[in-house]
Amino acid sequence: ATALVKKGTLRIGDIFVAGETYGKVRALIDPNDGKTRLQEAGPSRPVNIVGFEGIPDAGDSLVVMNDEQAARALAESRQRLARERASSSYQDGLMDSVSLVFGSTKESREMCVLVKADVQGSAEALTRALRELKLENDEAVVTVKVLVSEAGEVSKSDVAIASVTPGTTIIAFNVAASYAAMEDARSQKIPIEYYSIVYDAIESVESRMQEVLSPTPEGEYSGSAVVQEVFNIGGTGNIAGSKCRDGVLKKGGNVRVMRGDKILIETRIKSLRNFKAEADTIEAGNECGIGLIDFEDFQPDDVIECYVL
Repeated sequence: ATALVKKGTLRIGDIFVAGETYGKVRALIDPNDGKTRLQEAGPSRPVNIVGFEGIPDAGDSLVVMNDEQAARALAESRQRLARERASSSYQDGLMDSVSLVFGSTKESREMCVLVKADVQGSAEALTRALRELKLENDEAVVTVKVLVSEAGEVSKSDVAIASVTPGTTIIAFNVAASYAAMEDARSQKIPIEYYSIVYDAIESVESRMQEVLSPTPEGEYSGSAVVQEVFNIGGTGNIAGSKCRDGVLKKGGNVRVMRGDKILIETRIKSLRNFKAEADTIEAGNECGIGLIDFEDFQPDDVIECYVL
């Protein structure tokens, strides 16, 4: 395949990904005579590349990666997504038609991030993964908007861009932040999160997306409890046998139920029991039975957070 180098230098042995395929540069050939072998190709230099594992499409961007495993994984992910898009095109078209006729009742929300990485290939791979994330419930849909995706350390200008959109998080993948950038971020309360593993960054963003999808319940945080056992009370339903781990739980308080990083529901405390007696409050260290409005699907280790007006 013939490519035009836009940025940097392409060398023999480089691992790359291009569209839905990947490869390793085994030879660089001058396209003018089709014979002369080159050791490298710089910006604005057209070159024939030998080493593709598959056939790329015209217009695909070729990006050098750190290792073959990451390049293969990204290419396979793109292939899978292409197959899924092709197989679901009819359903998507049908749903789009329905939405146009009846209108969408869900609110669209965005979580904004700024991505900086050690190399452009890593930045693009992480950005693509983040843009594919989506969480939704009956009321809203949350997606990720990537404001910047570049190679290099986190700079003051990155913090300035992040400060324009409230709630923006800066993701530093295998890079540091300059001292000036850290000072600006600290003064403006803009989080800079450092990662060396892609999946850790994705999991963190998913957790923040859950917060955007289901914001903190109304009121001031008063305490929380951990579910230890689930009891079925005839005529009442499931009750969460729990232990208050901090603060105070209050009957009638707003709560949200957490399972790991996932928010299962926001509701209110219907009943509180200390042993067999009804209680209005439960303090830290005490065991209790908690009944919630419209929720009974408790599991051990679920966390119930309480908020009061």
